[in-house]
Amino acid sequence: RVSPDVAGFEWGKQNKDPSPHAPGYLPTHAEKVQMLLSDRFLGFFLVPSDNIWNYNFQGVKHSSNMTTVYNLGNPRPYYHEIHRPAHFLNFSAMERDEPASLADLEDPFA
Repeated sequence: RVSPDVAGFEWGKQNKDPSPHAPGYLPTHAEKVQMLLSDRFLGFFLVPSDNIWNYNFQGVKHSSNMTTVYNLGNPRPYYHEIHRPAHFLNFSAMERDEPASLADLEDPFA
């Protein structure tokens, strides 16, 4: 884990360039620190109010200009249906367009 030092914090406050290679950043602006994993310290998650945090299944719906409201809570699992609504709409479209009588059924007694 990396933690910013005072010089890195000051540079971050003054930096207005959101690119990954912003001018003026130095590797000395942060120091490596030990990360402590323990069951003694309890934490919390900030999740979006609409519970959608995984935009990997939604195409180009994510934008850097998005604004959202966060609430305390537990995030939904990675493959939760709320993250992939188009996936389930495909199933409903299949049921609507193809009647059950046209399904390929295998007759085990034939």
